[in-house]
Amino acid sequence: MNPNTPPPVVSERWQELMDDAEATAAEYNEQGCRTLLIHTGDVTPLTEVPFGLDVLAPGDEFEALESLVDEATFDTSHVYRNEEGGARFFIVVVEGTDADGEDVAVVVPAFLDIAESDSLEERATDAGVMYTHVRPLSDDSRVTFTHEDPDLFF
Repeated sequence: MNPNTPPPVVSERWQELMDDAEATAAEYNEQGCRTLLIHTGDVTPLTEVPFGLDVLAPGDEFEALESLVDEATFDTSHVYRNEEGGARFFIVVVEGTDADGEDVAVVVPAFLDIAESDSLEERATDAGVMYTHVRPLSDDSRVTFTHEDPDLFF
């Protein structure tokens, strides 16, 4: 397997993961939460500085995310995880409140090649924290979410 490409199961299950992420976002919306769903383009595990999951987002969604982060505080993370065919699939949800006290959530689908997860797991476990970095294709900015429990990912 080429280490620069995800396991084949990722492309086979990607639409199902996106459907689950859309359903998750819809549930948050139904509860009155302002929700932003990121339509992930690619995911890269980072094990140096910074470490975590590096998630590529469409430019317009990244701009919306930057605006949301500027006006909100995020304090809760949920990670829905499944493993299949050498890949770990995630729906990462970060919840918070905006300046008006309204509930907000960001939903980020992601994946990790299990064969590449050991060094990331070690780094996150040693630090006692895991990060999800969302960036646009231009790679000139990032929004980083901190997850206080790295076990959610491993």
